Amino acid sequence: MRKSPDAVVSAIAFRPLDELIDEADQRLADVEGGALEKLVGQLYEERSRKGMGDFPITFGSCKRSPAKLLSDVNNFKQHVERFLKSMPRYQHWTKHYVGISPLLSNEHRSTLQSHDIIPQDLNDLTLGLHG
Repeated sequence: MRKSPDAVVSAIAFRPLDELIDEADQRLADVEGGALEKLVGQLYEERSRKGMGDFPITFGSCKRSPAKLLSDVNNFKQHVERFLKSMPRYQHWTKHYVGISPLLSNEHRSTLQSHDIIPQDLNDLTLGLHG
């Protein structure tokens, strides 16, 4: 038997506040992550349109949290290698790895660079687009 909408609302109303906040935070993170990826894609398109892109093939990892970006380095590179194995025509191309987050500190940048990943934040991606 299905619960009535009123019963579902009542059950939600009695959940612990911390649980509700965690759920709302996760939903917000999901929406923000998707929006960030879309924004980054549009910025790359605009940079390319203005002749500002010079990468023959670029692989990017886009995370709203710099900490998650750093913790995902190995996973990111493994994804790229799997892609290249499945698409052999790109294996001879020069490839660049890019780590993208809304804002990167000098420490984040240094860590990414130590893994041969080009650090970019929204400031980097919008530089030179105005005017």
